[in-house]
Amino acid sequence: MTGPVQIAAEPGRRSRGPGPGLTVGAGVLALGIGVFAALSSAPIYADARAWVVSLVGAGLAFGVVWLGRRFRWGPLTLVALIGIFVATLVPVAVPGAFASGPEGIVRGFGDGLAAVALGWKQLLTLTLPVGTYQSVLVPLYVIAFGATAISSWLALRAGRFAEWAALPLVLPVAFGTAFGSSNLSDPLRLGALRIIAPRELAIWILAFAGIAIWIAWSSGIDRRAALRRGRAGMDRAPVRRRGAQRGIIGAAVVVLALAIASFAAPAIAGPERSVARDRIDPELVIAERTSPLAGYREWKRDANFGADLFEVRANGALPGRVHLAVMDRYDGVDFSVGTGGSSERFTRFPSGEAVSMSSRVTVRIAGGYSDIWVPVSTPLASPPQFGGPRASALADAFYLNRDTGGAVAVPTKRGLVNGDSFSADMSIAGDRTLAEDPANPESQIDLEKMPELAKWWKAQGLSPTGSGLAEGIKRLRDRGYLSHSLTEGPGEQQWLAALQKDYGTRFVTSTGGHSIARVEQLFKQLNDQQHAAGPKADDRMLVAGIGDDEQFAAAAALLAQSLGFDSRVALGVRLGGDGVPGVPACAESCTGENMAAWIEVRGADGVWAPFDVTPQVEIPPTSLEEGEQLPEYPTVPEERDAQESDPPIGTSDADGKPANSTKPEGEAIFWQVLKYAGLGLGALAILAALSLFIPLAKRFRRNRRRSAPSPEIRAIGAWDQLLDAHRDAGRSVDSGVARRIAAADLGIEDADWIAREVDRAVFSREGIDAPAADALWRRVDTAERELRAGLSPWGRIRARFSLASYRSGRASRRRRFVSRGPGKPNQTKGTSG
Repeated sequence: MTGPVQIAAEPGRRSRGPGPGLTVGAGVLALGIGVFAALSSAPIYADARAWVVSLVGAGLAFGVVWLGRRFRWGPLTLVALIGIFVATLVPVAVPGAFASGPEGIVRGFGDGLAAVALGWKQLLTLTLPVGTYQSVLVPLYVIAFGATAISSWLALRAGRFAEWAALPLVLPVAFGTAFGSSNLSDPLRLGALRIIAPRELAIWILAFAGIAIWIAWSSGIDRRAALRRGRAGMDRAPVRRRGAQRGIIGAAVVVLALAIASFAAPAIAGPERSVARDRIDPELVIAERTSPLAGYREWKRDANFGADLFEVRANGALPGRVHLAVMDRYDGVDFSVGTGGSSERFTRFPSGEAVSMSSRVTVRIAGGYSDIWVPVSTPLASPPQFGGPRASALADAFYLNRDTGGAVAVPTKRGLVNGDSFSADMSIAGDRTLAEDPANPESQIDLEKMPELAKWWKAQGLSPTGSGLAEGIKRLRDRGYLSHSLTEGPGEQQWLAALQKDYGTRFVTSTGGHSIARVEQLFKQLNDQQHAAGPKADDRMLVAGIGDDEQFAAAAALLAQSLGFDSRVALGVRLGGDGVPGVPACAESCTGENMAAWIEVRGADGVWAPFDVTPQVEIPPTSLEEGEQLPEYPTVPEERDAQESDPPIGTSDADGKPANSTKPEGEAIFWQVLKYAGLGLGALAILAALSLFIPLAKRFRRNRRRSAPSPEIRAIGAWDQLLDAHRDAGRSVDSGVARRIAAADLGIEDADWIAREVDRAVFSREGIDAPAADALWRRVDTAERELRAGLSPWGRIRARFSLASYRSGRASRRRRFVSRGPGKPNQTKGTSG
């Protein structure tokens, strides 16, 4: 019975590429991949550049694959794809590199190559949206380029491979799902129907619908072409009915898509959806330091009091406050910067936030400042653009806590140093107002451990509201007196001289630290003075609390927490205006004199409102009557808190400033150079491995054929090797004709002898022996050398990397010899001599 046959191409004509219909279809599929890549990644980047990267990547990949198929480049198509990808990596996916000139382009190229392997993890460490920050667009470019290259290669091969060309459409959608946020689109209500995560679900359904449409369309290409030729009278041969079978495949894909959607929807849209970024923490390394608040008095020493720390300039208005550090954790001894919980995370800052009022602010670090804390006013409307010789390292090492507004830069343990600078769009909005209702219904501290604080608050008779807290902080400041040191000896005199000149301030001793014991001491001074003064005392008679911003910030923050408000302590400077008495604001150049601490308090509305806490400087503490000894000079804290006394430990050389800073900088540069060199060598190794794989595979195949245990099998392997060599050289080989005819058509010398020997090995009863098989192989070796000698240098390279022998030899391998007995293979019809 005669089986169905497929219509063959016209004799004497060789296809130079896919038909126009399939080419257009593959182009539409490539466009779809680019569009799906941009749509699925929109929440990740939130920037129009993602569309450019997706569509350009898809277009370039399709163009290279089509040219390779059209002009029969073979394996060189892969080389061309890699070359085009590398050449376009910077202009397409690292656009920011061009802002720094040639040096930035070179650095961007190295960062882009590194991001091919490492960018996926970097993308997960960033807070969304990431915009065009550094090289975060590289993973998207890899997805769009790679998925399109695979899809186009399968589609343009035609035949049964075309049906699988739509499957890479899933890759960009999966990329957006895996690397996106765990926050989903808002539910959509259609009458009584509530659709959870409609955007994400729609993208997945459209992707599977596209796959099903492609399979249904591509599966009938051969049949439609055959029918057209049949109607034109070109060929009346029956057509293989594969369309129905492939239609069944398309239907199966649709059913599978619906099943996946129904089962995946709860997982995608569940209330506790988890994505990869939720499980990977940022690689943030902050040198362990003591509390910035504990080192506050170091800024008031003579060495730092008048030293230039940094300059702040703006194209417009200056922000009112600039943070250095925001401390939101108190352990009973120190206020410190939290780095543990999810709300305390420092993450990269790839894109700005929505800011109603902003100004372009430039900060330049001077010689008096060297630390990891970055002076910023948050929220930031744009990521900082660093300048100076370490711009790239600082950009890579900048991290921001979006909840507190604190920022750090840790290129080395020293952080920022003289000569570093950056510009950013910072908020210039004024101070917010505290809500009346507290954030929590109960006290956030254990008042039994702070009885003096509880006693003082009750004595004021104020309500536990926002206005009551504001009045309490005002009284706390009015009844305090500013003092920055324990003694007025050498190295501690400039602050006092400045205050005496402006306000007539006199020296009163004050211990450092802000532990519970030290804060309780401050409130005890106030309680004792108020008790001695009596209920009708003048406000001037109630001045008794001695300290500076360190103690009063801790006291005010704990006071707020005792009333149910959330509070934290900020260290920084005030800009413009007059500041507060005792701690002036800086106009442009900020010194240690301008360094201040304040608190930020949050009520029920979630808004953080700042409060200045610096005590007054004009009215000194007094004794109420002759002979009464009030605690004008505070008692020294208990021994366990002695380490907080002057000199402070917050900024000692042992903590934050290495004695030999040149060596770590040199080592950092060395490791940076070594990193890029290693990445370059790794990229070259990958390219070399790809280029060597095909020749090595061919050599392995040749050795396997030549070392077969049976002489007959070795003879057959010699014949296959000869045909494969001609296929790789671009010759048309018809393996369905007699061997003598095939050898003659190829123009092989001694063709009759080679074909006769192989036929003798296959069909004769006695077969051939090992010497005859070896002689046959030697003749094949000679024929291969003659074939290569007749090729051009480019032709020899193309033959070396060609995969034609694997593609064209697949049919002949299916018609493999079947054993008729030990060592007696048989061959199917059409191959005998």
